[in-house]
Amino acid sequence: MKIRTLIALTLVLAAPAAAQAPAGNLQYGWAPKPVSAPFVAPNRAHWKLADLQKAHAGQKSWSQMLVRDAKGLTGHYIQLAPGQKSPKVMYSDSVIFFVLQSGELRVTIEGVEPFTATKGVIVQVPSAHFVQVEALGAAPALRFEVTQTLSPPYYAEGETPVPIRGRRFVRAGYYTAPAPYGDKKPFVDFQKDIVQGGGRGAGSVQDDGISANINRQASVPRPPASDKGHFHIGTSEFWFILEGQVDYLIEGAPFFTAQQGDIVYVPAGGWHRATSGGTGMATRLSIHSAASTLNALEPPR
Repeated sequence: MKIRTLIALTLVLAAPAAAQAPAGNLQYGWAPKPVSAPFVAPNRAHWKLADLQKAHAGQKSWSQMLVRDAKGLTGHYIQLAPGQKSPKVMYSDSVIFFVLQSGELRVTIEGVEPFTATKGVIVQVPSAHFVQVEALGAAPALRFEVTQTLSPPYYAEGETPVPIRGRRFVRAGYYTAPAPYGDKKPFVDFQKDIVQGGGRGAGSVQDDGISANINRQASVPRPPASDKGHFHIGTSEFWFILEGQVDYLIEGAPFFTAQQGDIVYVPAGGWHRATSGGTGMATRLSIHSAASTLNALEPPR
């Protein structure tokens, strides 16, 4: 079945903790939690943006894979030097999206009027749309890009494909039409639509294969260590920190606080808890390789 997926950009506004409890009665069953939920490289609980920038200091262009699930999603931080363009590619079977961390990008998507993305803009590209980005201005443009692991890029005629282990690029035709956006926008501007606009206009959609949810909340006191949060049975979860500080307790890792631009990951089946830290607002982009996931909660003590 061909997946025609758009990103779920669901906004959760700041509210008292009691108001955030799920509707309905808490029910119980026996969840098949893995005996262990190991981190498989390159995945780790916390990638600090500051450490990545230090590791790539002096490089105007670079790319590093931070997240990879064999049958799920892959996430890269990608930096383009001023004036540099990405190859023109499409993803024939799945959506992709990226979040701009710094700089400016000229984004050209097949069937969409070209636009400029700045810090905090989340761009989504449905399947079978060719897309190309170009770094504008005097500074490099840094983005975090998420793709389906099993859907590598299909290069446009005239481009030189980047080699992929286990693949051989061959010239091939196709009839598939680009998947429609429907009533969804090609991008959400976090600062304009969420921070300044109070969250109105972000919209949401749930489809097969991927979801990305914007969660914005005011800071709360740190819960006790006995509060392990929840886990997901069949999918990992990872986050891009859009704003402020987010406190995490993840199975197999010590408590830590993630800053804006950091990437946080938990394997499928791993207990995890995320709460807004610091003193102001905190926002995380929560990413799953499924349209919706069930939170398996620890019973109250």
